[in-house]
Amino acid sequence: MPFIVSVALLAVVTALACALPGTFIVLRKQSMLVEAISHAVLPGIVVGALISGSTHSPIMVLTAAIMGLVVVFGAEKLRNSGLIVGDAHQGLIFPVLFAIGVILLSTVLHSVHLCQDTVLTGDLNLMALSPEHIIFGTIDIGPRVMWRLLGVFLLTGAYIVLVYPKLKLATFDPLLARSMGIPVKTISAGLMLLLSLTVVVAFDAAGAILVVALMVVPPATALLFARTLPGMMCASLVIAVVSALLGFSIALVGDLATSSMMAVVDAAVFLIVFCIVKVREHVIRQRAI
Repeated sequence: MPFIVSVALLAVVTALACALPGTFIVLRKQSMLVEAISHAVLPGIVVGALISGSTHSPIMVLTAAIMGLVVVFGAEKLRNSGLIVGDAHQGLIFPVLFAIGVILLSTVLHSVHLCQDTVLTGDLNLMALSPEHIIFGTIDIGPRVMWRLLGVFLLTGAYIVLVYPKLKLATFDPLLARSMGIPVKTISAGLMLLLSLTVVVAFDAAGAILVVALMVVPPATALLFARTLPGMMCASLVIAVVSALLGFSIALVGDLATSSMMAVVDAAVFLIVFCIVKVREHVIRQRAI
C-alpha cells in the first residue's frame, strides 16, 4: 500500500475510532476525563512494555486500559467522598500517574524505543511508515495499528447498538435510569472501558494530548446543530472524517505532522460552525423582534 494512502486511511480510522465514544463523553459532560485517561495510561503502557518487551503487545494494551479505569473509578470515589469540590478529583490522580510513567520511561525503560515527544502528540506518519503492516500474499492492506483501531471502532459501535436504549437514558437522565432498574454503573463502566481501550490503541497515532481533540471536538461541533442523538453521532463521524482528510491534505502540502494538523482543522471547523450558529440565532432573534 502506498505511503500516502496508508496515512490517509490511518487518519480517517483514527478520527472515527475517537469520535464515536467521544459523542457520549461530551453529552455526559466528562470531556476532561479523556485528558485524564490519556495521561494516566502512560504508566500502564510502560509497565506492559516492560513485562512483554514490546510496545505493541496485548499485555501492554491490557495494562494501559486498566490504568485508564483506575482514573475513572478513582476519580469517582474521590468525588463521591464529598471532600473534593469541582473537577479536582480528576486533577488529583492523572498528573501523578503521568509523572510516574515519565519517570519509568526515562529510567527502567530507557532501552525501549518509546519517544517522549510521540507520547505527547503521537506520530501518525511514523505509524503509517512502520514495517508493521498486514500483508496477504503480496497485497499490503495497511498498517497493523489501523486495523486495531478499526477493530476498536467496530467493538464500540457494537456495544452502543447492543445497549443503546439503556445507554441513552443513562446518559441523559441517570436518576430515572436507576429508578427503572437499569444498571447505570455497569453500562458506564463498559463505555469507559471502551474509551480507555480507544485511547490506548490510538496512543501511537495521536499521543496523550491530541487524542483529546480528536475525541471531544467533532462531537462538540455536532452538538451545536444536531437535534437528535443519532443525528449527533452521524454528524460527529462525518466531521471527523472531513477534518481528518483535510488535515492530512494540508499536512501533506506543508510537510507537517498529520495528527497535529487534524486537531487544528477540527478546531477550525468548530469555530466556523459556532460562528454560523451564533449568526443564525442572532438573525432569528432580530426577526422575532
